[in-house]
Order: sequence, then C-alpha cells, then structure tokens
Amino acid sequence: MIGGRAGSGDERAVPTSTYRLQLNLDFSLTDATVIVPYLASLGVSHLYLSPVLEAAPGSTHGYDVVEHGQINPELGGSGGLRRLVAACRRAGLGLVVDVVPNHMAVAPQAANAAWWSVLREGPDSPYASWFDIDWASPDNPGRVVVPILGAGLADCLAAGEISVRQDEDGAWVVAYYDHVLPTAPGTADPHDIAGTLDAQYYRLCWWRVGATELNYRRFFDITTLAGLRQEEPDVFAATHRLLIEQVRAGTFEGLRIDHPDGLADPEGYLRRLSDAAGGVWTVVEKILENDETLPRTWACDGTTGYDGIGRITRLFLDPLAGHPLSVLYEEITRADPTYETEARAAKLDVLAGVLQPEVDRLTALALVESRRARADLTRSGLREALCEVLAAFDVYRAYIRPDGTPSLEARGHIVRACEQARSYLPGRATEVDLIEDLALGGPPEFVTRFQQTCGPVMAKGIEDTTFYRYARMIALNEVGGDPSRFPAFTTGHPRSAVNEFHEAAVATQRDWPLTMTTLSTHDTKRSEDVRARLAVLSEDPRGWAEAAGRLVRLGERHRDTEQGWPDRPTIYFLLQTLVGAWPLPTERATQYMLKVAREAKLYTSWTDQDPAYEAALANYVESVLEDEEFLAVLTGYVGALVELGRHNSLAQKLLQLTMPGVPDVYQGQELWDLSLVDPDNRRPVNFGDRTKLLAELGADIPADDSPPRRPPLLDDAGAAKLLVVARALRVRRDNPDWFGAHATYRPLWASGSAAENVVAFARSEAMVTVVPRLVLGLRRGGGWRDTTLPLPEGRWTDVLTGRRHDGGTAYVLRLLRDFPVSLLVRS
Repeated sequence: MIGGRAGSGDERAVPTSTYRLQLNLDFSLTDATVIVPYLASLGVSHLYLSPVLEAAPGSTHGYDVVEHGQINPELGGSGGLRRLVAACRRAGLGLVVDVVPNHMAVAPQAANAAWWSVLREGPDSPYASWFDIDWASPDNPGRVVVPILGAGLADCLAAGEISVRQDEDGAWVVAYYDHVLPTAPGTADPHDIAGTLDAQYYRLCWWRVGATELNYRRFFDITTLAGLRQEEPDVFAATHRLLIEQVRAGTFEGLRIDHPDGLADPEGYLRRLSDAAGGVWTVVEKILENDETLPRTWACDGTTGYDGIGRITRLFLDPLAGHPLSVLYEEITRADPTYETEARAAKLDVLAGVLQPEVDRLTALALVESRRARADLTRSGLREALCEVLAAFDVYRAYIRPDGTPSLEARGHIVRACEQARSYLPGRATEVDLIEDLALGGPPEFVTRFQQTCGPVMAKGIEDTTFYRYARMIALNEVGGDPSRFPAFTTGHPRSAVNEFHEAAVATQRDWPLTMTTLSTHDTKRSEDVRARLAVLSEDPRGWAEAAGRLVRLGERHRDTEQGWPDRPTIYFLLQTLVGAWPLPTERATQYMLKVAREAKLYTSWTDQDPAYEAALANYVESVLEDEEFLAVLTGYVGALVELGRHNSLAQKLLQLTMPGVPDVYQGQELWDLSLVDPDNRRPVNFGDRTKLLAELGADIPADDSPPRRPPLLDDAGAAKLLVVARALRVRRDNPDWFGAHATYRPLWASGSAAENVVAFARSEAMVTVVPRLVLGLRRGGGWRDTTLPLPEGRWTDVLTGRRHDGGTAYVLRLLRDFPVSLLVRS
C-alpha cells in the first residue's frame, strides 16, 4: 500500500515544484502578481503562499489568523487574490496555500470576533466551544486568564492605566493602552473600574501570571495564539469554509497544513479535510525525528520536507570528524559535549518555566485519577514524574486516539520514555507507572492533552533552546535534525551516509512519492548555503581547530573577563556563525547573537532579560568585527571555504530538486543566500536582479544538437546556482512522469579511488543526477582519477553544460569536468 493518497490513480493537480513566498505588508498579493512571469521562467509549477486569511493587524507572517471568512485586506484582499490567480493562470502556474488549523490570534482587540464574544459572554458564547478553555480551573473558575498588563493589577489601577469607556459604536469596553476588551452586558461602571473587572468573564492580570495560571491551550508558549478545537464539526466548518470554497473553485490546488500535532485528532482532521476538499494535494508540517515515519493512515501526501534536510546535510559531513569536533567543542567551551545531557536539561527547564500551565493541567488530571484509584500519590510527585516522562520523549507525538488501541509504534514511544524516566527517578516508579497507564489508555482528556503537550516540549526544549546551547556542529542544529547524529562510519563501509540517503529515497518513492522536499524554509535555523559551507569544517577538523583557537584567543581581550561574559559556548556558536554566513554585517550579527542568547535561556531570555549580559555580548560581537587581527584570521580561513561550500550548495540543491518528492524553493534561495534564522531569513528578496540574471542566463534547456555551453562561474553573483535551479525545475515541469507517483528511483554506485565522493541516481531511467560530496577530501586526494559511474544505456545530454555522454561506464572526471554537478537527460 502506498502511503497517503499517491496511489489512488486520480487526476489531481499535483505540483512538479513549488516556490514559497512570505506575504506581509511589504510584500502583498499584488507584489506576488508582479513576479509571476519570473517564477514561470524559473520553472516552478506552483506558487506556495504563506497564510492568506485575515490576520492580526500588522502581522508579518500570517499565522495569527483572526477571521477565517476573509482574505487578509492588508495583503490585498479578495481582489488581490483574484488578480494573482488570473496572472498565474495566464502563466500556467497553480497556487498552494498555507493553512493554520491549530490556533487563532487572541490579542484582546475586536479584530477577532469569536474571541471577543467569548470574553463578553463567557461559557454562554456561541464560540465558547471553539477554544480549549478550562472554565473549571480552580484558580480562575468561570474566567479566562488575559495576561496583558505590564505590572500587577492593583498597580495598574492605581496608576490610572485602565479605564472603562464607550467605543465609537457606543459599546462599553475596558481599555488598557492599545488593548480593548468587551464588558459583559450590564456590568460596565466607569466610576468603579475594579468592580467592573470583577464582573467579567475574564481575569485581566500581569503578563507574568500567564506563565503559571493560563487556562486555555495555546500554540507552544505564545499566549496570544489560542488553540482551536478542530475536533468539533462546527469549528472545522466555520474555519475552513472559505478555503474549501477556493479549493473547489480551483483557486488553490494544494494545501500546506501548519502544526497538525497541536490538534486533538490529527488523523481525523486530515480525513475530514480530504473529504471536504476533494482529496486536493496536501502536505503537513510534521516534524519526523530520526527514523520516525509518517503515519500511513493520514489522508495527506506527505510532510513539508524537514525530514530530508538532516539526511542531505549528513551526506556532506565527514564521518571521521565526529570525535575530533567533540574534543574541540569541549576544549573551547569547557562544556559537556554530550548532546543528550544538554537536551534533557533544556526540556526540564522549559517544563518548569514557559510550559508550566500545560504541566499543571496534566498533573491535576493525573491527581484525580490517582485518588480515584486510592493511590497515595502527591501533586509534587506526579508533577516530577510527568516532567521526566515528557523530557524523555524523543518524538513530537505518539498518536493514540482515545477511542482506539495504541499502535505498537505509539506504545513503544510511551513505554521507552517511561523507562527512561524511571532510570532518572527510581523513587518515583509508582508515579511513572500511573503516567504510563494514563497516557496509553486513560481518560480521553488526559490521553489527548498528554500528546498535545509532547510537541511543545520538543519545539521549545529542543528547537528553541538546545539548538542554541549546543554547538558542536551547528549545521546539524536544524528543525527535525539531531545534532548528536554524525554520519556513521564503519570500517569497510565508508559510504554509509550515501546508503542512508539512497535507502530513504527508495522508501520515499515507494511510500510518499508526492511529499514535499526542501532545504530552506521560513523556520529553518540557517539557510542551506550556510549549512553547506559549515559542512566543509568536518573535512578540516585540524585546520578549523587551529583557526578557532586563534579566534578565541584574539577575542579574549573583548570579553568582560570579570563576569566571564559572553560565555564560551556562545562565543563558539558565534565563530561558526561567522564562518558559515560571512560576510555578515555587524548589525545582523549582533541582532542574531542576541536572539541566540535569549533562546538559550542560560544568561538572559525573552521574558527575563539581563541587560548587563546582553551589553557584554553586543560589545563582544561589535568589537571582534572591528578587530583587524581577528578579521584577518576569520577572512583568511573563510576564503578557503567559499568555493568548496558552493560546490556543496550546488550538490545538495540538485539532489533536493531531483530526488523523490515535490521540491520547494524558499524565496530567494535560487541564488547564494547566507541567511540565518527568522527574521533574518525573511528580509526582502530582490526579484529584479534575479529576473535580469535569469534572462541573461537563459532558462531554456539546450536542444540535442546545440553545442556545449560554458556554464557560469561559481562567483558571488550566484548564476551557477540559478542555472541548477532553473534547469532542474524545467526538466521536472516538462517531464512530470519521470518524477511522479509512478516514477522509479535507482541508485547508481561509483567505482574507483574516489567512489565514496559520488552520489548518483537515475529517475525513471530517463534522467540521471551526479554530484560530489566531501569535496575538500576529494581535492586533497588528487581528484576523481579512475572513478567511474555506470550510466544507463543510451545517449545522454547534460542540461547544465550541453555536453553529451554515452551510456555504460563513464568517467566521473569527464562528467564533472565543466561544472561541479551533472544533470543528464536522455537525448
């Protein structure tokens, strides 16, 4: 059985490739319309839009939806969407749109009519069932916690910061600076503000109260994004009506589902969506960890592609570098090089901090069940056991439906986590036993909430904490990645990373052939080109150790030595960032490192900022980037990496564009791009330059009788990468059967002295990809020499250079003599 719906044999419109655009006030639907001709020339089949429904005023991303029945007016509204659709149809392009089912923005303003109604009418609101609110919370019975005040309520009242007044429509409201909240009918008294607040269905309080007493489900730790109950049919219908209408009208030919793990029943949601949308091509933002697989019962076509990023990155890491890089990390940072230790500590930190309300709610449910069973267990003991179990989870969720028997895979995740928790808490075995029983088959509320909490623990503990603390090789610190997982090296089997890649590609073509693939997204921690350059460090551990040591010593004069600030792990994180993203302007570097430190949550954080530490960090970054000796060492070392990094960039890009799945190109990534995490990777893209460069380059695939062309140099302009992207996308668009649900994938194994430096495969015996790996070692080893590759029989044309090759045994030196990578199609 093929996973999802790829084997259904229907005639759906399935993208051959997508191009992701981030819409906002500065790049609207109208701006997207302007670049449609460029994207058509580039070779994509579908534009892939960030959320287009009405979002909170001034939203920069669209994931804070406030109205599901309207296209965002700030993006151009329904008129802007119609014009974009018309332009796409003229150019032969389709549209894929991002869908946000898990949450809505609930900033206390009238923009969100549903939330406004809940605040005004409480449990009697027709929208009360939309949101996952604990109305029976012992601390706030019958009231929603609204943590927006800058100080305690009494202080804000004494300062006159809160008022009760009539709005422009004559309705009585509570006002706090820019925040406006409704009042329950007949409760407003402008002369008794405290009394008015006491009479509401919400509790207005200090923002810090939300960290401990919040009583509604939210998106991770963001209190302004309240969770929606999509398991309720009326909620699903109301929040998806416009999107479904647009799908049925042909406006949208694909859906990208944001954060399905937050839903009570992801499988049920996807089945309902598929039924309503007619089985339209759908991918889900599901983060798969290590060897985890997407549930085969989900009605979708695959994931958004994070699972492939780590696999491709490991291809370009030298497996022999794991140990020396660990030694270097320990020497420079004086920190524990064990990733698992860092990850567990970070998870426990977020469970005790930003995720405390979620833990409290689960603990209360467990306590009720323990008393029902007459077990003498304490709240503190259950809480401790619950935190340890959640910290031991190594996936985002175990999928157990309250009305069903757990699958072996789901049971395995929970049992293993509980076994690990018992090893850390031998004195809490009884408490862990209860948590295990409840998670596997307890009351539906516990089963569901436990699973909904696992994802935030992984996201906040790993992605948004550990990835900023642990810096052995930050190219591996990527969404869905495992920084501890260097490619394996077994004596006699040096190509194990290549084996892993091919095995995964075969499985993808078999199970999820229409899944999305990607290398960069709006959420990746650093761009594909930064990771490609950093990978070269693994081939030069001795040279990197020498350069890093010199940079640390030169930077020592700019540290606050009395305080020891910035700390050594942060300094090493900065050094790798500078190497990967150089040239990096001082302002961008300073802003990025401030985010790194706050996300790490060791010396400062978003909620508890330490101005002294942050000043020391900023001063260090600014000072080293003005230090001529430091810059001489940095630029000298980086200079030797740039070309090799670009070889890696072209290789990984061609792999992503031609391996099984539907490739996505994130905005701007068709040229060299050395972006870091958001908001750095959401800076404006210069499409004018790209349009001009593509026209100069010529996107057309060379005819069989055309002479070979000199490919572009690997210079700063980025034409070399643009060539690879444009030609590969056009090959896919012109020959969809070579890559679709019924295509084939066959690894091609090289022979000879540099065989381990080649990754090659054939698609449907009509196209062949050939790329190098471990390029520094290849250069040091004397190049390709006698290395050969068995091409399928026939005559082949390299669409990147125009050169022709015969099938059979081919010398890799000849295949790659004009350009670092080769894309061959049958002549």
